[in-house]
Amino acid sequence: MRAGYSGSQRFGMVPWSGDVSRSWGGLQSQMEIALQMGMQGLGYMHSDLGGFAGDYFDNELYLRWLQYGVFNPIFRPHAQEDVASEVARKDVVTLAKARKQVELRYQLMPYNYTLSFDNNQKGTPLMRPLMFEEPTLTAVSGTYFWGNDFLVTPITKSGITSTEVYFPKSSNWFDFYTNKKYTGGTTETIKVNEDYIPTFVRGGSFIPMIETIQNTTSYSLEKFNLHYYFDAAVTTSSGKLYNDDGKTPNAFEKGQSEMLNFTSTNNGKSLIIKMASTTGKNYTATDKNVSVLIHNIKAKRVFVNGQEQLYKRMAEPLQVFVKMTKETTQEVKIEY
Repeated sequence: MRAGYSGSQRFGMVPWSGDVSRSWGGLQSQMEIALQMGMQGLGYMHSDLGGFAGDYFDNELYLRWLQYGVFNPIFRPHAQEDVASEVARKDVVTLAKARKQVELRYQLMPYNYTLSFDNNQKGTPLMRPLMFEEPTLTAVSGTYFWGNDFLVTPITKSGITSTEVYFPKSSNWFDFYTNKKYTGGTTETIKVNEDYIPTFVRGGSFIPMIETIQNTTSYSLEKFNLHYYFDAAVTTSSGKLYNDDGKTPNAFEKGQSEMLNFTSTNNGKSLIIKMASTTGKNYTATDKNVSVLIHNIKAKRVFVNGQEQLYKRMAEPLQVFVKMTKETTQEVKIEY
């Protein structure tokens, strides 16, 4: 794990950036390292969150590193014993803030597991440089894509209150925490919050999430949240969610998995979201209770499979409950 050569990517390695120093300088190099390694086929390149070497004690640095780690292939605080690296051993204030990052990492498991599936099938990196969409942006590593639908800018210096973010021109982008819209192809000065790093979601994207769980053995899609980020400029979009038992090697190839597929169609007056699943020949699918959360839309009427539904008119996001059953297509229609 500490050394490799051309071809190492064939063996599913999970490398890390070594015994990096507990310092802002140690953090600042991590994005470029991970992006370069991902492009070389080592999609799980990561760092010891919080830094590894030395007794440098800085809770701001620790939290910023964990906030970056949420959108990193591996989420793992680890360090020399001089200063405890574990979240549970931090002071009360730092622990509470760090815990939110751990919880968010668990909530994103459906999205992240699908990224892992794509990496397995096509070698697509989990972390992707902006040059994936704009080839001229070869020198940009401070902002990157997490999968296809997140845009992330880690904070790598102490005391930062604002930072500039370039928004790729392929889409409009919405703040993951506030829903504020940013136009693609622009550079904006973003106010920095101490509780999270600047994170944005592509307009028209589907983000599957779950409620917080205590460990991965509790992972289930019996109930999950499907966030859709409505953008009037997007006429059609699609998303997916890969699922298997989490234990069987090569489950997809063995027909022991399912794929949930999502599509949206927008004609300027109504938004239609369709949800369907494709099941492997050796997989037994179960019914799923889905909370569809549609951001940035003001609904006039809501329908599920043609039946009008009651809804909270002032809610943001708009919440619609759908029961997904195998071999059926569910449709949510929003007139706005």
